[in-house]
Amino acid sequence: MSRKVPIGRIVRAHGLKGEVKFLPYTLNQELFSQVTTLYRRKGGFFVPLKLESIKKAPSGGLLFGFREIRDIEEAERLKNEELWIDLKDLPPLKEGEFYHYQLLGLEIIQENGQILGKVKGIMPVGPYDLLEISPPEGKSFYLPMIEEIILKIDLQKGVIVVKPPEGLIESQR
Repeated sequence: MSRKVPIGRIVRAHGLKGEVKFLPYTLNQELFSQVTTLYRRKGGFFVPLKLESIKKAPSGGLLFGFREIRDIEEAERLKNEELWIDLKDLPPLKEGEFYHYQLLGLEIIQENGQILGKVKGIMPVGPYDLLEISPPEGKSFYLPMIEEIILKIDLQKGVIVVKPPEGLIESQR
């Protein structure tokens, strides 16, 4: 069995014929035009869902139609479910690009060497993503993934070097 990574979440049913509204974790939505099967987790197993249709949703996200889901009742049961993709189905990235799953667990270090915590999650919020950082102690905080803050991502060393603006982290605690 190949490794699977989360790719987004179903937020609700759409229409009467079993379509669902899906919010991807990636800004690169062209990925879905190349994929034929996504997976949901059920009882510790991955259950395949065959994509039959993909459309852009009017208010953002995508509308998916699956061969296995034929009516609104079945679609409603998928609400809030995370969908997964086979790692082998992900297209190769250009230099300097990363998939979200590659950033999870990386250590966040300020340019002065101070350790801020580890990447707990990633949240798309429009033109950029937010890194959710879990510090060694205290509550999580967020850093925007923009060039002014993210100085370097080193997958080999398992670190992200950052330069947050003064007061950004403190304002979230």
